Amino acid sequence: MKKLFVFLLICFTVIQPTHQYVKAENDFYYTKDIEHLFTHCLLAYPEIAFSKNNEMREHYNTDCITHNEFKFILEELYKNNYVLVDINDCYSVENGVAKISAIKVPKNKKPIIFSFDDVNYDHKKLHLGMIDKLILSDNKIKEYTLINGKENITEDREFVCILENFIKKHPDFSLNGAKGTINLTGYDGILGYRTQKDNNINRTEEIKKAQEVVNYLKNNGWNFASHSYGHYHMKKISIEKFKKELDNWKNEVETIVGHTNIYVYPYGEWEITDDFGNISQKHKLLKDYGFKLFCGVGMKQFYSYLPFDKNIKEKSLFMDRKVIDGFTLKNRTNFLNPLFDSNLVYDYNYRNLI
Repeated sequence: MKKLFVFLLICFTVIQPTHQYVKAENDFYYTKDIEHLFTHCLLAYPEIAFSKNNEMREHYNTDCITHNEFKFILEELYKNNYVLVDINDCYSVENGVAKISAIKVPKNKKPIIFSFDDVNYDHKKLHLGMIDKLILSDNKIKEYTLINGKENITEDREFVCILENFIKKHPDFSLNGAKGTINLTGYDGILGYRTQKDNNINRTEEIKKAQEVVNYLKNNGWNFASHSYGHYHMKKISIEKFKKELDNWKNEVETIVGHTNIYVYPYGEWEITDDFGNISQKHKLLKDYGFKLFCGVGMKQFYSYLPFDKNIKEKSLFMDRKVIDGFTLKNRTNFLNPLFDSNLVYDYNYRNLI
């Protein structure tokens, strides 16, 4: 009986998963140089997205990437020794102010952050090539899409499932279990659920379903950031409306995803000082609402404190993000080459439909 127990114990040990997330322990270095890439929701059905009768086809061709391109990009980043890190490990908060933190990375790896904008699956884009929503099924995140009246449940068309599957295959692509940051608006709900107050359906049920998805994601290494409530232009919105936007975020989105320190400017249009060189009222409001790290858009790596004016002592931590979309894959290859070769990931089969 004792021999049988030992045999079973050995068998059990052998069949247990041996893959683990890479840990920065012994052979490591500290760095403050971190690449931050972002894209939008993926074109889950590029044959629909690029079809001639699709009113969004030009927009999609410029501003989005296909699910195949995202898969290829992950393969190239992995091959080039990049490793995902958690954006919240890249800074600390001291006396209410965010400070850059050097991140501990294995010596043969280069740190990278991935974030994803506009993950609300608003009505304007429904049935035009993206999925409809993220769902929780069988204790897994899956993708729900209604196509020609038929429900499609998939697990390889949107960035959450694709990244989850990739890390299962290559756990050393994730440092300490890091995944990505999901940047939400709130004007048409979040994650495909109509959680906004002015919807015409069962908001309570929508919030409940969205909360289940959010809880799963947060428990599995994903972060959330504010991408504003209404995706406005920073320079055009009034102070009064801007404050209302922040209230709407706090009351309708933060109540579901929890507080976040990270504010991602819509269109990358950031504003820290006003026309007179002083800290702007809008930026003061953002800080009053608890935001500490601010993200824009730029094709060069930038992670520093703004404003540069030495006379202004009140600095804010700012990080630019490189956009990965159809335009940059085709026209900004020189900025992307250190990360991956655009020619190896470009989805010629579908983009040639344009």
